[in-house]
Amino acid sequence: MELGKVLNEISGLTWYPENNALLAISDSKEKVFEINLEKRKLKDFTDKVVGPQNDLEDLVKVDSLLFLLSSKGIIYLISDRKKGDTSGTIAYTFNSDRKNDFETLYYDPTARSLIMVCKTCGSDKEDQLHSAYRFDLGTRTFDTTAYYTVADKDVKDILKDDKAKFRPSAAAINPINKRLYMLASAGNLLVVLEPRGQVLETYNLNPDDFPQAEGIAFAPNGDMYISNEGKYGGKATLLTFPYQTTAKSK
Repeated sequence: MELGKVLNEISGLTWYPENNALLAISDSKEKVFEINLEKRKLKDFTDKVVGPQNDLEDLVKVDSLLFLLSSKGIIYLISDRKKGDTSGTIAYTFNSDRKNDFETLYYDPTARSLIMVCKTCGSDKEDQLHSAYRFDLGTRTFDTTAYYTVADKDVKDILKDDKAKFRPSAAAINPINKRLYMLASAGNLLVVLEPRGQVLETYNLNPDDFPQAEGIAFAPNGDMYISNEGKYGGKATLLTFPYQTTAKSK
């Protein structure tokens, strides 16, 4: 599905169960969009809910709550979608004095928390580690230490490619097998992990189909959706992967 110019810089997806649809954000926009999968149409889900130049990177819907992530590690809670009303937006800032760059936010129901993952963080050794931090939905606070880390070496070892690049750009937990699926736009990878960061599988993504994979979401039945930004004059796309069970051989 081609997404059009308004989502040319699509950077995040989340499932919207009320309408069996997807919600999406774009780097350069300040609002949330709804993607109607049946009609293949796009419409505004909110008016502008954050200020300009916030560099939105991901979003998560949990029950009736909607959370947005900025690259600086700020999580915005959107509690009011009325047109022209931004007073319902609450900001929670990750407490760190280091230079951080986040692109990934997902919901972990076992921890009742949001997890945001570093693309590059000042506390991590470049090209070696990527830390994940937990935002507790009960206390609305961040943990002061990493929830887990993903080592580049683990990704490279499974790929058997020492030159592989891994920069997390999106993640979501599959509701069927409970595994964590993490995209890396830089490096064109899909990495499957245990919920606490143990690398299980890695896959190279064809850049013709995944020119810049920046969003991932799952429907309750296990269908997987991956979005790509428009790149090098190309068009932003949404790819659907229906969930399939593997029959056991007799």
